[in-house]
Amino acid sequence: GSRSFPTALGQLPQIFLFSCAPAHSGCVPGAISMASMAAPEPGRRELREGLVAEAAVPRSFFKDELKTMFSIGWPMLVSFFCRFGMASEDSAFVGHLTSGSAARRLSLGQGGVFAGGLFGHVGAAFISYGFLAGDALSSGEGAMKYLAAAGLADMVTNILIIPPLAFNQSLNALVSQAMGSGNKKMAGTWLQLSLLWLTASYLPMLASFFFVSPMLHVLGFSDDLCDLAGLYAKFNVFWPIPNGWYQCMRFYFQAQGISRPAMYNNIFFLLVNALLNWILVFGGPFRDWFGWEGLGFIGAAISLSCSRSLQPFAYWLYMFVWRKAHVETWPSWSERTFMKPEHVKSFMQMSAPQIGTLIFQAVVGQATTLLISKLGPVAIAASAATQAATMVLTGGLSPTLSMVGGIRVGFYLGKGQPVRASRVSMLVLVVGVGITAVLGVAVLPFAHQLMSVVTNDPEVQAPAASILPAVVVNLVASIVVSIATQGILTSQGRTKVVTFLSMGFELPVSIGSTAALVFLFDAGLLAVYWAQAAVTVFEAFVIMAIVQRSDWAEFARQAQERQRSNDAENNDEDPEEADPPRHASEISMQEAAEEKKVSGEGTSHSDSPRRGA
Repeated sequence: GSRSFPTALGQLPQIFLFSCAPAHSGCVPGAISMASMAAPEPGRRELREGLVAEAAVPRSFFKDELKTMFSIGWPMLVSFFCRFGMASEDSAFVGHLTSGSAARRLSLGQGGVFAGGLFGHVGAAFISYGFLAGDALSSGEGAMKYLAAAGLADMVTNILIIPPLAFNQSLNALVSQAMGSGNKKMAGTWLQLSLLWLTASYLPMLASFFFVSPMLHVLGFSDDLCDLAGLYAKFNVFWPIPNGWYQCMRFYFQAQGISRPAMYNNIFFLLVNALLNWILVFGGPFRDWFGWEGLGFIGAAISLSCSRSLQPFAYWLYMFVWRKAHVETWPSWSERTFMKPEHVKSFMQMSAPQIGTLIFQAVVGQATTLLISKLGPVAIAASAATQAATMVLTGGLSPTLSMVGGIRVGFYLGKGQPVRASRVSMLVLVVGVGITAVLGVAVLPFAHQLMSVVTNDPEVQAPAASILPAVVVNLVASIVVSIATQGILTSQGRTKVVTFLSMGFELPVSIGSTAALVFLFDAGLLAVYWAQAAVTVFEAFVIMAIVQRSDWAEFARQAQERQRSNDAENNDEDPEEADPPRHASEISMQEAAEEKKVSGEGTSHSDSPRRGA
């Protein structure tokens, strides 16, 4: 259904040109009107006519869609920041581990944290550490060693847990397609498949957590640092599987438009994790009551394991046991729909290529960091400072918009409405570019002031401020790449194209250009960052050309076929007669509202053929 990569590349000059006929013609961006097309194959006539007949998009479409995106997206954005905050809390507490004054401040009593406000102290520590003000976090070589060991352990374990996460990366697309198609029980089938495959793939992967120390020895780190990092990693072995389950459940419900419960859960456990760190690292109230000074260094790892293991359990209790929000979209385990070959095949076609995508993206990130490190310690510090300063854009906004875009595109493809899907894709791209560009331009005049907040070292502030314009350009282009690949193309079912772009395009071009500048031309930090920005802009144009040349009607047909393979009785209920369930999702309520709106318009569009069954 999709055009080839070389063909899309050749259409770069036409990237923002849409040769569309008027709305009633059923044209999608980059396609000619149905009136000028040859008659479709007899077997596809009804489906293709039905798919394209929905072209009469109401004037309020973009306004309504923005409201829906905002309603789903802002809780997801808060959730991302809370998840990042949990890991940063551990580092903040570890950074105070050997500081006597800091340890005393963390105890109860006069001048203690609870006397002065625990959350204010944790927030200050989190901000200080997140913005690399290490000298404010630690006093002494011991704290620096603990921080380095925890950081190395996190770096290795975060790489090790990446491959199994591919089995939940397609849930947003698959579940939203199921919701749009009306065959909502398929949403539960995709979740069951995701849970099973993620768990099975994690079991052998977790064994590698016990060999982090030898891995770091191979890389040439000191024995003490390797032993500490290896010990820290062993106590992190408990949380990856529960954390993966939590992601599966979150993606399952947020693709249905239910995103606020996860936000509240994440906020609550951000506080729980801080409390557990205080108790397990420093002893908490038991320090004064019984003289117990906590578990020290490994207490941070144990607190994270406890928090990320209890978090999915609390979410499951609320969403599945008490609220029963899954009933509308959940087939019983005894039905074993997850074992049907056609379902397993469709799931693996969407998920398996993402293993390569995640691995290659991790390789690109680590390789770029290593190459920049060749420019010297000041370059490393300046690069880290700009990353910390732009964490708002890279840490939460990009994945949020990618997921929201993927959910909405998948919903309309599953519903057999390719015109709406294509317009939603353009809408989310415009929103992403607009927000990122506005925020980026707003901080540029205050580059030096921003870097003074990040670090108090003048030798780092100057180069960090100089590369900030290139970083902003890179971020604007990167958000286009992220939304288009992880959101739009994934919802179209083109995960192999995404993997190809990571492996065959981003890996050689991005790393290759950086390596050439560093090793062949002895370029400085500023030249390297502008080269990275130029490469990302070029990649964004290529990916936009691919998206613009999409055969949306074909991808809608594929999405409906993928979701239609479940038992026919799931669709027996007449949607016009069914009332929304007690805990209807945002998407379910929107669907009901649209049906009422259409029915209220009478016969104003009676001349349009009905969408294919």
